[in-house]
Amino acid sequence: MLSMTLVVGAILLLMLGVLSSFSKSSEQPQRTLEPYFRSDRREFESVLGLREVCRSVLNTNSLRFVAANAPAEVVSSYGTEQQRLARLSLQVASAALVQRLAHDSGFLGSSRTLQSPLSKLKGALLLGVCTIGRAGLAVLRGLSSGIPQWLQILVSAKILTNVGNLLIDTERDEKPTSKALSEERILCSAPTDVSQEESSLDAVREDILRALRVSLPNDLSRLIFLAILRDNNSGHYYHPEVARRFSGEVADRAMLVCHRRIYEQVVALAIEDLTDQLDVYIATVPVPRGRLIESWTKLKAYRATIPMDTDPISAEIFFMKVDVAVAILEARLPGKI
Repeated sequence: MLSMTLVVGAILLLMLGVLSSFSKSSEQPQRTLEPYFRSDRREFESVLGLREVCRSVLNTNSLRFVAANAPAEVVSSYGTEQQRLARLSLQVASAALVQRLAHDSGFLGSSRTLQSPLSKLKGALLLGVCTIGRAGLAVLRGLSSGIPQWLQILVSAKILTNVGNLLIDTERDEKPTSKALSEERILCSAPTDVSQEESSLDAVREDILRALRVSLPNDLSRLIFLAILRDNNSGHYYHPEVARRFSGEVADRAMLVCHRRIYEQVVALAIEDLTDQLDVYIATVPVPRGRLIESWTKLKAYRATIPMDTDPISAEIFFMKVDVAVAILEARLPGKI
């Protein structure tokens, strides 16, 4: 089994080197990635997912905090969830690459740009790297009993970091066609009334965020509050004061944007910071602490606090972190060991 791990690692490093040479061989200047992801968010979300899993999940600081504060079964479960999220992020990246190759278009999905043979080769190699990375994680999982958990985290993070960097470097070298650039200019040139509407929406959003910062102690409390304002049947938000001051449509859109922004900030929290924020939130709720923790453990109502159209990777990161934070606070209850 050890020799198989070495073989998989060698193949992965070889493909990483080959694809890196393709990226470095281009002499085009680097450009921001946002225009490429404007029409098709799946590839963008897969890159962000890889980065977020590496940054906030696959790190030894979080592991040390969980090991020092959570029961043994939670520590073991946390290690399993770390590896599952690593595999999920590569699976999502692979699915995005397959879709891209199948539709024969770059990250400007709706523009239907024709890929060059070299671009197609890069996409195929990236897909191969993702596949081999997933195989490497599978082998690592099979050997987990003989490998320290911190070493598993480091190896998994290295695989995901390399794949994510290659996704970014490769797309920086993709040059959109003149037709695609023309279409992008048309999409970006909005009429004056639309600009005024967006400006009004920005003002409403800033008012809402300012009020939330004043009235609630942290981002987790704000996330839960905004989720309560949403009708889960229609997905629309309603607050009587905001609706009175602005139109219902503007208020709804503004609260959705605020919900997404605060959610992203909560997902990016380290587990220790999320645990502290949950502790503060519980202190503000007029319910016995043990009863609330029991409810969160059994009902898991916090799964309904995420915004609509949330990407699957960030949702899984959020659920895992909250599960661990609840378990840690439960272990701190009087009478618990």
